[in-house]
Amino acid sequence: MATIAARADAFMTKHFTRHSITWRQAMVIILPLIAENLTNNLFGTLNTGMISSSGEASLSAVSLVDTLNTFLFVFYTGIATGASVIVANYRGMGNPEKLHKACTQAVTAVVLFTLFTTVFIILFHVPLLKLLFGAAEQEIVDKARFYMLGGAISLPLLGITTAFCGVLRGIGEGKTALLYTVTSLLIYLGLNLVFLTGLKLGITGLLLSILLNRILNIPLLFGLLWIRKSAFRYKVKEFFHLDTSMLRRIMRVGIPCAVEQMFFVGGRVVTQSMLVALGTGAIVVYNISYSILTLNEALVTPVNTAMYTVAGMCIGDDRPEDVRDLTKSYLGLNTVLYWISLGLIMLLFKPLTIFYSASAENIPRIFQLVLITGIAHPLIHSLGFTLPTVFRATGDGIYTTVASLLVMWGLRIVGAYILGFVFGLGVLGVWCAMILDWLVRAGIFSIRFRGNKWLKHKKMTE
Repeated sequence: MATIAARADAFMTKHFTRHSITWRQAMVIILPLIAENLTNNLFGTLNTGMISSSGEASLSAVSLVDTLNTFLFVFYTGIATGASVIVANYRGMGNPEKLHKACTQAVTAVVLFTLFTTVFIILFHVPLLKLLFGAAEQEIVDKARFYMLGGAISLPLLGITTAFCGVLRGIGEGKTALLYTVTSLLIYLGLNLVFLTGLKLGITGLLLSILLNRILNIPLLFGLLWIRKSAFRYKVKEFFHLDTSMLRRIMRVGIPCAVEQMFFVGGRVVTQSMLVALGTGAIVVYNISYSILTLNEALVTPVNTAMYTVAGMCIGDDRPEDVRDLTKSYLGLNTVLYWISLGLIMLLFKPLTIFYSASAENIPRIFQLVLITGIAHPLIHSLGFTLPTVFRATGDGIYTTVASLLVMWGLRIVGAYILGFVFGLGVLGVWCAMILDWLVRAGIFSIRFRGNKWLKHKKMTE
């Protein structure tokens, strides 16, 4: 047993340890993220299953608005990403004063953007729904409007907890963030069981669960910070003290990332609006398949998120060569994780379709889409999505954003229209356009990775 442990340690040290960060330090970041993401996906799956029992119209409305909501408030997640990179840089430099300032400014920036997003949704939800989903059945549009407004009201509360969890992961307190996430989701599940399964309130019940959960999350989070004696102390007065220099550094990384995410999700919104023309059945097939796709990415997404911190610490420590070595190792890890996930998805496919209340006629179509992405994931997905994460952490965000947007809108959107409607392939055509997007991204970023331009940017803490 000791020999196996020694060999495992030697392997991990060789491939995942460098001067800037050891493999054990990396696992402290990654493992809580994996547990958190698995929990999020599990509860997301349960949530979809519970709302699907309210009928296809309710499921379609929630799916459409969730995509649109993501587009509207995804900007602040990009800002949070920029903050995490700067936090990692200062952590790598060993500068506690700047580290604290970066953390406080991260919270302030994210909360301000969520407030802006709430106002934006309240003012413009009607024209947005008409523009994007006007062709949908009236029942779906009515439910979508109600769900969209209800969720927007409590968005600033979500901004507070999301920003704090991001900071906790950045300073090495991922276990506290994980404990918060698991507890919060258990509360959310309990509320959904009461309002959706027990009282059968449909979308109204879902909104009540969301609102009450976000309200309860605030005392839960601060209670955990106090109990676990967190090193991060955020004073309310710090919210009103804007450090323009620090915010500029955060925005330098966050803005390109946010713009890319907004256009990426915007592409999904456009795709959803295309599917509306194909009918409710097509929307259901696409969204159930996409939900299963997300499950297949449940182990890899946390690794990609952790790469912001891993690469950021290497750059802060002035060791760019470590970034390239570690990136190669994590690409290999992601490939293995994808094959494991695919095997599990195939074993659990039938129970999943039952849980999602998929009709018998839709199950073969869902399986076809899931199998296509399951094979594509380990072969090309990491190259197209892990590498951009590393590039952003080194300051190469503009190139990454421009390349990603050109490929997405040129292939995923235009390709979806050509394959799905011109060639009459329907949902399958829309899905294949997404895979084509992945393939071209993988090629572009692999070529970029082989060169050195992405490592020659000015340090983001300067």
